[in-house]
Amino acid sequence: MSFFRRLSRDRSSKGEQDLQMPIRAAPYSDSRDRDSERGLYKDTQYPSSPTSQDKLQSYRAQPLQDHLYNSSQRPPGTSSDATTHTAPTNLNMAAAPDPLTKAFNEAIKPYIEQIDLLRNELDDATLQVQHLEDERADMHAWIDKRGLRADVPPRIAAAMNTDPSAASTLNYHIDRKMTVINGDLHRLQDSLTAHLPTSTFATTLLTLLPSIENLASLPGGASLAFELVIKLGGNLNSHGGDDGWNNDADIQSRASFYKDLDDCMVDVIRQRLSQAGGEDPPWVVARDVKRLEKTGNFLRSKIGLQSYFPRSLDVMRYEAKRGDSQQI
Repeated sequence: MSFFRRLSRDRSSKGEQDLQMPIRAAPYSDSRDRDSERGLYKDTQYPSSPTSQDKLQSYRAQPLQDHLYNSSQRPPGTSSDATTHTAPTNLNMAAAPDPLTKAFNEAIKPYIEQIDLLRNELDDATLQVQHLEDERADMHAWIDKRGLRADVPPRIAAAMNTDPSAASTLNYHIDRKMTVINGDLHRLQDSLTAHLPTSTFATTLLTLLPSIENLASLPGGASLAFELVIKLGGNLNSHGGDDGWNNDADIQSRASFYKDLDDCMVDVIRQRLSQAGGEDPPWVVARDVKRLEKTGNFLRSKIGLQSYFPRSLDVMRYEAKRGDSQQI
C-alpha cells in the first residue's frame, strides 16, 4: 500500500510540474522597470535588442530634419553613408523658391519690354526700307522706259549703275538720245533757209560726252563707249552743205569738236584696255586702228579735216605693237 501511495504522489507532483508556469521578468534597473510598466517594451523576453518593427516605427516618427542631423553624426564607413550624402544633394538640386523666381522676373521685366519695343521698331523700319526700295525700283523703271537714263542727276545715276545690266541699259539710252538729237537738228536745219553754224551742232552733240564717260567707267561699258564716240563724230559730219564746209568758222568748230572727242576717246581706250580681259571676243586693237585711219583719210579728202583722233591712234598703235611682240 505504501508503494502505491508513493507512486500516486509522484505522479501528481510530476503533473503539477508539467503545468506551464508564468515566466517572471528578469530584474532590471528602476528606470527600465518603470518603462516596462508603461508599455514601452513590448517584448519582455528580449529587452536589450528592439525588433526591426520597432526600429521602423521609431525611424518614421522622427522628423526629416532630425533624421538628417542624426545621420550626419554617424561615423564614416557605415551602411547608411550613401543615404547620408544623397539626401542633401537632392535637396540642393530642387527648384528655386517661388519668391526668388518672382523677384528675378520682376527685375528683368523692364528689359524684356524694352527688347520687345526695339524689335517692333526694327520690323517697322524694315518695312519702310522695303517700301522705299520698291519706290526706287519703280522710279528707275519709269526713267528707263522714257529714255531719260542719260539725263538723270549724278546721285540717281550712281544708284542705277549698281545694276549688273547698267552698262547695256545706259548704252541703249545714250544711243537713243543721240539719234533723237540728230533728228531734231536735221528737222531744224530743214526748216531754215540758211544752214545752221557747225558750232551749234557741235555744242549740242558734246552734251552727250559726260554720259559716255560715265558709261566707260561701268563694267563692260568701255567697249560700248568706244563705239558711241565714233558714232558721235559721224553725226557731226552728216550736217552742213557745200557752202558750210568752206567756212573758216565751221572748220575751226569741227577741229575743236574732234579735239574734245579725241580727249574723251583716250580715256575710253585706257579703260577698255584695263577691261580687255573681260571682253568676249577679245579686243583686236590693230583692226580698230585700221578702221580709224581709213575714216580719217576719207574726212581729210572730203572736208579737209586734218586730224582725226590723233592721240587715240597713237595709244592704240602702241598697244597693237606691244601685243604683237608678246605673241612672238
